Amino acid sequence: MNKFLLIYLYGAVIIFEGVFLLFSDKLTFNFISLVTGVTLTLGAVLAFMAAFSRQRQPVQFAYHEIHAIAMLVYAISTLAFCDTIEKLFSFTAFLFIFYMFSEIIFCFWLFNLGQKLIYKIIFVRLLLGLSTGIGTVIAMNFSTFTLEGFGLLFIAVGINIMLYVPVMKVKQFSDESYVPTEPIQ
Repeated sequence: MNKFLLIYLYGAVIIFEGVFLLFSDKLTFNFISLVTGVTLTLGAVLAFMAAFSRQRQPVQFAYHEIHAIAMLVYAISTLAFCDTIEKLFSFTAFLFIFYMFSEIIFCFWLFNLGQKLIYKIIFVRLLLGLSTGIGTVIAMNFSTFTLEGFGLLFIAVGINIMLYVPVMKVKQFSDESYVPTEPIQ
């Protein structure tokens, strides 16, 4: 099995949730909250599986563990406590604000690894984190397209997760192909 298949699936589930929210304006609230809760529970399970399957890179996969916990709490809260669309909006906004901070913190974690960094990736992730926070504020302030705005944010998060896999593949290949030229003392 592909080592990164779980991450691709995790990203695809989040993108599916975003597409669902984009086109859910004619659906009932109960159906929206049920699909959201079930979909993100599946996403959380896939994120946990991805995190625990690759323990060699603790920072990168601690990131997935943190997101899995946040998604699972969000999904369970959506299924158990959301009885109005306003609560769903509030829970979703909280999830995205958490995501914004986790992206920024993840970038700081990468600086502490003591490895060579690709600053372009750091910049993109910081930009995504900030744009998620700003997008959340915008979506909450325009009630006519709040679900669609959240859908776009879910799509952006899912794409970010899927686009990070090639970076991890390159890093893993370069780590595995390293052969010391002099004896290690």
